[in-house]
Amino acid sequence: MEGHSDHVCVALELIINTFSTDIENGEFNIAALIGGDGACDWSYSVGLHRCFGHPELLIVGLDAGFTGAILELLGTEVAQGRVIQPGEEVTVIDGLVMRTHLVDPLWRSMGEWFALGQAVMSRWGAKWPDTIQLLWADDSGRYPERLGDPYWMLRQPLLSAQHCNA
Repeated sequence: MEGHSDHVCVALELIINTFSTDIENGEFNIAALIGGDGACDWSYSVGLHRCFGHPELLIVGLDAGFTGAILELLGTEVAQGRVIQPGEEVTVIDGLVMRTHLVDPLWRSMGEWFALGQAVMSRWGAKWPDTIQLLWADDSGRYPERLGDPYWMLRQPLLSAQHCNA
């Protein structure tokens, strides 16, 4: 099993190096992660803050490939000058409306939500920057509003510092 672990470390170092090089060249990346075993998928940008002075973006709870594509599109718009702020509604692919909320600093610094991005940013001695979570609605049009809401906790946990207004 040690050989497998070595391969994982080499692969992770390669990803970190690729992300770092891209950011040094003024480009952002997307980390799209599959939750597995009952955990939800999530995707986030890496490099929007360093390259464009914009908060990073995060989507939790939808297919990682789909959310990665959304973030790629939004990141390209940010690179072209768009500013996405907490408290706004953002319309993305096929009219999907997402609400934006600032991620609490505790979530940015603890756990594994941003582990890859943190490893990349540590190359420059930087901590993980402000991040905006884009929230999606369920089939009834409801968005997560309360921290720790059992309805959303395993599907799309709210990483905001405060309750959200619907």
